Amino acid sequence: MLDRLRHRLRPEEGADSTRIVQFRYDRVLLGVVFVLMGIGVVMVYSASIVSAETRTGNGAFYLERQMAYCGIGLLALIACLNIHHDLWRRLAKPLFLAAMALLVVVLIPGMSASAKGAARWIGFGPVRFQPSEAIKVTWIVLLAWYLSARQAQLDDLKTAWGKPILALGAIAGLLMLQPDFGSTLICGGIMVLMVWAAGGRWLHVGGLVGIGAALVPLAIIAEPYRVKRLLAFLDPEHDPQGVSYHINQALISFGSGDWFGMGLGNSRQKLLYLPEAHTDFIFSIYGEELGWVGVAFVITLFAIFVWRGFSIARSAPTAFGALLAFGITAQIGFQAATNMAVATALLPTKGLTLPLVSYGGSSMLLTCVGVGILLNISRQEPPPAWLHRLLPDADVKQKQKKARGRPRKAAKGAA
Repeated sequence: MLDRLRHRLRPEEGADSTRIVQFRYDRVLLGVVFVLMGIGVVMVYSASIVSAETRTGNGAFYLERQMAYCGIGLLALIACLNIHHDLWRRLAKPLFLAAMALLVVVLIPGMSASAKGAARWIGFGPVRFQPSEAIKVTWIVLLAWYLSARQAQLDDLKTAWGKPILALGAIAGLLMLQPDFGSTLICGGIMVLMVWAAGGRWLHVGGLVGIGAALVPLAIIAEPYRVKRLLAFLDPEHDPQGVSYHINQALISFGSGDWFGMGLGNSRQKLLYLPEAHTDFIFSIYGEELGWVGVAFVITLFAIFVWRGFSIARSAPTAFGALLAFGITAQIGFQAATNMAVATALLPTKGLTLPLVSYGGSSMLLTCVGVGILLNISRQEPPPAWLHRLLPDADVKQKQKKARGRPRKAAKGAA
């Protein structure tokens, strides 16, 4: 069922001699990640130096924190690179439930940190964690586990979509209470793509995409600020000092950059004109300072990332590994494309970071976790013995339990 994603590994014919097998990870993917993180560190400092000096009196405030986030993210990447990805399959349900619990905690007054009317963070002193970033990764793991175990039944509408839609409904309900419309759309898009990749029927996919597209306008109408953002996107000249301010300032950034940019550090929009210059709109500052040539370079890096990620999914030795690699790649690629489209006024304003580039600890940490898992899958290494001893496969354990129970029933009936 996963012919679109993977090729089965076959032993070479006539290979009767002993061979040394090296489980190498994808060097190209890791190199792209390092370059993007380096660009992020430089651009966070360039975009935030004025706002950091104004708010904290330390122009390097956000730079120092971003470097710390990168360090923590790299540690997480190394750990996930060296832990076999089959561990995530065996912990899929507990990890997902833990992430859902964090989404509940963030809604409890006194335990969450709010900004601009949204309660999306859990505060730990000076450190804040955003549970919506964790739910994206655990949602991908849960879907990969669920779909890989039901490859033969994915033609059935109820099996392929029933439980995933119920789980998505729970996720969407908690996210929309924050509110976080962007993460809700990403989780929904991931579900559709992963069920399609696993072998879901085109008819079902098209029908559910149509239903989802019909629900999006209702979600927009439900909140006045979303309606205003949509109107600002359709007519940026309307209310340029109000709801259209972000879009207009972002367009000014790209217009000022032209082909080769104004030079690194020479942005004018970062002088407190463009809000969220070092987070959601860092791509606009990048375009202003390095021009369309620099923009094309970053887009190329993300394109290579997606190419290598899908290549890893195609060559994964198991269905779970293939779907997990596909989901992680799709999530990072989709979020990057959305952020860049918003920064260039191709989509309405939405608060999503540019993975590996924008300022933010939660995004950096969970993106590095996803990259580490992706690199581990690229090694095509079989699960180690310690994993079987520590966490026996739940499906095999259940089958063995049923097999032991049958003879007892037969013996009892014979007696």
